[in-house]
Amino acid sequence: MKFFDKEGQMMNVWLPVIGGPVIAVVTFILSYWIDPLSLQETKAIAAFFFSMVTLMIGQWLVTVTELQKSAQYSDRLYDAIKNYLHVTKIGSPEAAFRYIHSRLPILSEVQNTRLNTADEIERANEKLYESNVFDRLTRDIPSYCREALIWKDLGDQGAAAGLRDILHQTKTAGPGKGGRYKFRLLTHAEPQINFILLEYKSGEKEVLFNWDFRSTGQDPIVLLSRDNHIVEMFTVHFHMLWRTAVEDHDSHATRSTSIK
Repeated sequence: MKFFDKEGQMMNVWLPVIGGPVIAVVTFILSYWIDPLSLQETKAIAAFFFSMVTLMIGQWLVTVTELQKSAQYSDRLYDAIKNYLHVTKIGSPEAAFRYIHSRLPILSEVQNTRLNTADEIERANEKLYESNVFDRLTRDIPSYCREALIWKDLGDQGAAAGLRDILHQTKTAGPGKGGRYKFRLLTHAEPQINFILLEYKSGEKEVLFNWDFRSTGQDPIVLLSRDNHIVEMFTVHFHMLWRTAVEDHDSHATRSTSIK
């Protein structure tokens, strides 16, 4: 039987088990010796009574304390389960893009951000934007946008060239509704969290976030949530950013030149 845990301390379970009877015995001895009721011949009975009362009070306090601890642990467990039900780990950014690529046929709309600070752009290019899975995704976006998919990209100046290329491919590679792919640029340099909102043809929505390569020596683990409140929060944030972003003048100039 173990009396000590891994840290060498007495396990909490033994304190109430041993402490209660010890206090009761001490109470019996003191009551018998002091005889507070001056019973003399029957002082042993009085001492036994006091010790039993002490033992019952001690056990009651132990029970209440343990119930409170149990309630606290249950609350923590409930919160943990609730959080994990609402947020799922997808894995690396590459794994997340494979997830998105596999769902292109059943998506109706995508709202994506591609915003990177100067400190993270090199790592983001190495691990994500120059990967094969990202190339496959960007190659397939135009064909799906010419059918039924609506895709909106929100990028910075570092992403502008790639976004222009997707727009060009969407408009020139065959007939279809080229206006289903759009992008805008943010001109200010304040760091923004990257995320991507997916809406399925069935009407279901989800958001993937935690894409950023800002932690030194540690690549991000992308998280997914289908919780309505979380999805709505990111949706509102995207719309706010979209309103503050500007259309790309270079892409409009290119379009005007091609029309002439």
